[in-house]
Amino acid sequence: MTTTREKLALGLNYHRAGRLPEAETLYWEVMAEDPDDADAQHLMGVLAHQVGRDDLAVGYIEGALALKPNRPDFHSNLAEAYRAQGQYSEAEEHFLQALVLEPDYADAHSNYGLLLHAQGRQDEAIAHYQRALALVPDFPEAHNNLGNVFKEQRLLDQAEACYRAALSLQPAFADAHANLAGTLMEQGLSDQAVKHFQQALVFRPDFAVARLGLCMAQLPVLYRTEAEIQERRAAYRRHLVDAQEAVARDARMAATFGAAIGAHQPFFLAYQGQNDRELQAIYGDLVTRAMAERYPPVSLPPVSVEGRRIRVGIVSGHFFNHSVWKMPLKGWLTELDHTRFELICYYTRLIRDRETEQAEQVADRFVQGPLPLDQWRAMILDDAPDVLIYPEIGMDPVTVQLAAQRLARIQCTSWGHPETCGLPTIDYYLSSDLMEPPEADEHYTETLIRLPNLSVYYEPLPTPKVMVSRAEYGFRPDAVVYWCCQSLFKYLPQYDAVFPRIAAAVGNCQFVFLGYQGGGHVGALFQERLNTAFAAIGLRAEDHCVILPRMDSGRFVAVGGLCDVYLDSIGWSGINTTLESALTDLPVVTVSGAMLRGRHSMAALRMMGVTETIAETVDEYVALAVRLGTESDWRAGIRDKMAAGRNRVYRDRACVTALEAFLVRAVS
Repeated sequence: MTTTREKLALGLNYHRAGRLPEAETLYWEVMAEDPDDADAQHLMGVLAHQVGRDDLAVGYIEGALALKPNRPDFHSNLAEAYRAQGQYSEAEEHFLQALVLEPDYADAHSNYGLLLHAQGRQDEAIAHYQRALALVPDFPEAHNNLGNVFKEQRLLDQAEACYRAALSLQPAFADAHANLAGTLMEQGLSDQAVKHFQQALVFRPDFAVARLGLCMAQLPVLYRTEAEIQERRAAYRRHLVDAQEAVARDARMAATFGAAIGAHQPFFLAYQGQNDRELQAIYGDLVTRAMAERYPPVSLPPVSVEGRRIRVGIVSGHFFNHSVWKMPLKGWLTELDHTRFELICYYTRLIRDRETEQAEQVADRFVQGPLPLDQWRAMILDDAPDVLIYPEIGMDPVTVQLAAQRLARIQCTSWGHPETCGLPTIDYYLSSDLMEPPEADEHYTETLIRLPNLSVYYEPLPTPKVMVSRAEYGFRPDAVVYWCCQSLFKYLPQYDAVFPRIAAAVGNCQFVFLGYQGGGHVGALFQERLNTAFAAIGLRAEDHCVILPRMDSGRFVAVGGLCDVYLDSIGWSGINTTLESALTDLPVVTVSGAMLRGRHSMAALRMMGVTETIAETVDEYVALAVRLGTESDWRAGIRDKMAAGRNRVYRDRACVTALEAFLVRAVS
């Protein structure tokens, strides 16, 4: 006759082999024969945690601890179940108890690091991961977890080293393959990323994070040629449609994708310079189907605001000094009439600065995460906002997870990321009438709302005065210096020739670019493109091009002030940069693009009354840049016009009044 100990040992063997139904059956038999078997209760709790039933896991493991309160593994695994439920204080209590009982418990150190990371306590998380690795150097999960913190801190080389260490110990570690792939994507090494996403899927075929990542890895940070854009776009579409069809036909696959949404997003799609409505609609269908399988739709009450303020919820990961905060978020939050509108802010991230404090002071209610998605969802539904506004969709993972659900009757997005989101759960796109072309409705799955002028109330943030000189940045004292300060992925290869064309006409001039913060590969590829473009007309890029490291806002404005002309990027125009450059009266050359994201500077210049430097073609753009570089009197005149007109774009209340009117119409 098989004893309970033998059954438990066999069940544990099944458990370790992934044969969970057989393990569960044996654990049940042991508990039926001996209700006070703490080990069986504990293992049943561990199994429940593994299949996502953390409510049951807590009950089983608490029962085990009542029988054996001094087992560190019981405390650690109970903490894991609490962590998965978002009950962070209870989880921390049991992790600490496990480490009191066994200070050198490597698993507890590593899992406690996961909790600390989830709370944004990154330095503490690193310390516990490193302690786990000091105790057990061959601990692949701890290497992987440490890599995740470094990746979040943008220490991509260190993150890569951690993932590779994990894979050297456990080559079939699917999570480490996927995490390494994500890091390689951020470094601009998309081809290598594809290989590791494919490896992750070999070891775990239903790994939705890897499948989503494989799709997004078709969109590199930077392109070598214009033809590559079309090739990558076609590859992205194939992978996207495959994922959409898989989710549509298989509810289990949809549920798996629901847990992966937000891990990888089509951020770089918008930088191809094309109308993305069709592709974003496919993506939106995929995302909303997956989230609906994970969170079934709820019945929302009809909107009735009689006798009370209109309740407006704002969901964002950017309530800090960031371009999304500067426009459109800050002006709307500070200028909307609080006697008519109740503003509730849901801040999904942990970063805090003075701008965060201002948002907290201005809002009627301000909730800051990070929080588990279940808690965000429940909180928003309890608050019952009449309107939910997402200032951007496409940059913050929690934002897209929430936006893909119907949590309010009226849901809006805006141009914090100037691209249609494609989500059928989003009703309106709040944009700028001055920036949108006449046919702009064709670019959106949402209903386009054209707010006046720039559509945002913009107030420049104070920047510290920084003393800089041309010499320290390698600018020649007598050169005409062109400020080309957009992110490198905004520069498409088909426009590389504009720089040598300008240089050939102006002569002694320099173009100042900013490097890519994700690693050297992108910068090296961009430098290679410049070398090719300049060599094509017999010039040397090194005589004319300077690539500087990224810098803080004060130094950025100061270095821009050393320059003579700001050359706006073609196809994806600047707006924060343009308005910050206006503070130093720097002449701006821009092309009026075909879509919102290519028309920001054009709109700002029109508001200022400086239309002379707005080009309609690339040839005209080159000609304007050359004239500003060769005619100092004309350049001085443009500077004077910039100085005279810049205040017209600041503190514009017309857009606030229009937004208020829209909100009233929408809820009524």
